[in-house]
Amino acid sequence: MAIEENGFLEYLQLQEGPPDLVTKSELIARVRGEGYSISDRQLTFYVTEGLIPRSVRVGSRAGAYPSIVVDLLTWILRARDIGVPIETLKELLPVWKFLIRARTSRVLDLGELEYVARQHVTTAEGSLGVVRTVVDVMTCYCPKHRKDIVIVAKDGTRMLMGDPKSTVGFAVARKPEAEDADAAPNPRWFATTRVSLASTYPGSSDPTTVILGVKPNEPLPSDPDDDEPESSAQAQGSAV
Repeated sequence: MAIEENGFLEYLQLQEGPPDLVTKSELIARVRGEGYSISDRQLTFYVTEGLIPRSVRVGSRAGAYPSIVVDLLTWILRARDIGVPIETLKELLPVWKFLIRARTSRVLDLGELEYVARQHVTTAEGSLGVVRTVVDVMTCYCPKHRKDIVIVAKDGTRMLMGDPKSTVGFAVARKPEAEDADAAPNPRWFATTRVSLASTYPGSSDPTTVILGVKPNEPLPSDPDDDEPESSAQAQGSAV
């Protein structure tokens, strides 16, 4: 299979900085290092389902992937941990790619996000997943750099993502089931929410931050230094 058909080049172009490749063993090791269980068989399954590009031989490196696939696979596994179906992930994959590009360009255009999401995501589960994906991709990032990402509202208003006062709203519409097959019922609002994508660190001392994931008597993680990248496990959040 040609790498153009495989999507290898598209994922390579999604990466920030110079081209970087990982072998299959490096990919699995890095994902496990983020705290997620992944086996060769599971990786093959996600490749077969079209969620992960097939590896290609590049020079002397057989079975190489663009390093951005580490981020892709951890996003998939986080979603699977909370029960997101494979078909929903397929709907959300174009949204994930758009958000990676937005993160790299440091500009999140909400009008473009809405267009991509409405073009590819058709189910209620997928629409709710858009909110989680935005939080996931845009907050799994070093606070020092993501605080300067610009959010462009649909009216052209610009705001910094790092400003806690800057929030993004989501409104999910859903068409009710029609009793008459020929009827075209008007959609109704199904769910609405508003989230901030600003960093909450230091999380252990912020009185407005609710800490989850550890028992009440267990120690908390150390707050990362602003100059150090956040682990994706620490940065994961749910907006819905």
